Amino acid sequence: MSRKHENAWGAPVPGEDEPLDERDLAVLDRLGRAVQVVDPVPESLVERSLFAMTLARLEAEIMELQQIEAPAGSVRGDAPPLEARTITFTHERLTVMIALSADDDGAHVRLDGWVAPAATLVVELRQPGGERTTTADDDGRFAFTAVDRGPTSLLVRLPDGGDVTVATPVIEL
Repeated sequence: MSRKHENAWGAPVPGEDEPLDERDLAVLDRLGRAVQVVDPVPESLVERSLFAMTLARLEAEIMELQQIEAPAGSVRGDAPPLEARTITFTHERLTVMIALSADDDGAHVRLDGWVAPAATLVVELRQPGGERTTTADDDGRFAFTAVDRGPTSLLVRLPDGGDVTVATPVIEL
């Protein structure tokens, strides 16, 4: 059902069914200039909008930290600082388990991981210093060597989701 527009007094708006003409465009141009003077677009709006669209495109879903297993004896008072050996993250569509081991130099970590259900998925390791990418094999296994210690997150690109990714929370290596 089509309804005609009415002005403030309840009368139909003349010419509403007609295409825009030069008078309409002139009125819209003057209105646009008035709005620009009274309420200009913030300088950072375009930048913030592009950032928001980039985040929306990622469509990342956050995994839940499920379980941390520490090495035996690591909670004793005179033991070295606690370093988790295995961490499990769960999500309704997949589970990621990682095993951490210190490199010989002590400054880096080796990260071995498994994705379940097993599939050849792209896995991205994200840290403040940059990103590294690898692909899990048919059994869901993947690894990153010489990983810097510090805040780290993993993104797993789902095979049937297009650009859909699942991300782990940030952990400290």
